[in-house]
Amino acid sequence: MLAFIFIICTSLSGIALSSTLDGKIIKIIDGDTVYFQANNDDGYKKLRLVGIDAPEMKQAFGNQSKQCLANLINNKLVQIISFGEDRYKRTLAKILIEKIDINLAMIKNGCAWFYRRYKNTLDKDDQVMYDQAEIFAIENKKGLFNNQEAEAPWVWRKKN
Repeated sequence: MLAFIFIICTSLSGIALSSTLDGKIIKIIDGDTVYFQANNDDGYKKLRLVGIDAPEMKQAFGNQSKQCLANLINNKLVQIISFGEDRYKRTLAKILIEKIDINLAMIKNGCAWFYRRYKNTLDKDDQVMYDQAEIFAIENKKGLFNNQEAEAPWVWRKKN
């Protein structure tokens, strides 16, 4: 576990501080979408957590995924790193709390999948860590990976 945390922290050292914003999460929509308000700003941004795909709210495990994210954030001050916008004009972002990658924690806890379709949005170190976190969650039957019938959100969305 300590080695895992060390890898997370050291991978963040190369991130440029100019691409970050400090603030708070004001609303959690689901396991991979939130509203963020930057410090000293009355406005807010809709964020889509980059590199992960969480179950939809109407999908099995959707509520649990949302609660998992709420437990990780737990009214703490956050830092976001922006990766641009998606086609729905949401800011693609990584959420950090005290240098801990919350997106990565969602995968490791079995609350979301590594969204490999858009893996190139992430740097190579994050791609490796997100992949390893999903393997860890599957092998240890964490969260949704404890259910063999869990369906990836991208598959579920095509059917619904």
